[in-house]
Amino acid sequence: MKGGLSLLTKLLTKDCIQLANFVRSWQEAIHLAASPLVQQHKIEQRYVEAMIRSIEHYGPYVVITPKVAIPHARPSDGVLELAISLLRLQKPVFFSPNQPVYLLIVLAAIDNASHLQVLADLALVLQEPDQIDDLIACQHADMIWEKIKQYTTKESTE
Repeated sequence: MKGGLSLLTKLLTKDCIQLANFVRSWQEAIHLAASPLVQQHKIEQRYVEAMIRSIEHYGPYVVITPKVAIPHARPSDGVLELAISLLRLQKPVFFSPNQPVYLLIVLAAIDNASHLQVLADLALVLQEPDQIDDLIACQHADMIWEKIKQYTTKESTE
């Protein structure tokens, strides 16, 4: 990975990073977070609906760590290409009463394996609560992208 971009930073282009002050519901947050991928024809609108239905059916399993949710659905629900987008909220949206979410990272996988490297890269970004807070504090998409690039390309110090 030395010197190169991670798969996450290749897929999460700056035009797929959005910042918003607040949304009224987690459903609205998912619609907003996924909108760049719909506009770029990387996912179909039905994929957005499938993500919402899945959470309504299974509960807020997409909240993977405090302050972060990774909504997703099945590839067959309307994924056209491997893609990812990010929405940073100033005020949290609640997927359940005790689960405030500031970062929504929409993941669209085309199969059962191609997105695994993206998840590995995301794990580097989300493993430290301080890093999550740094992303939430960012005021521009460029800053978020640069931080993610920094977190996914830093050399291991062990």
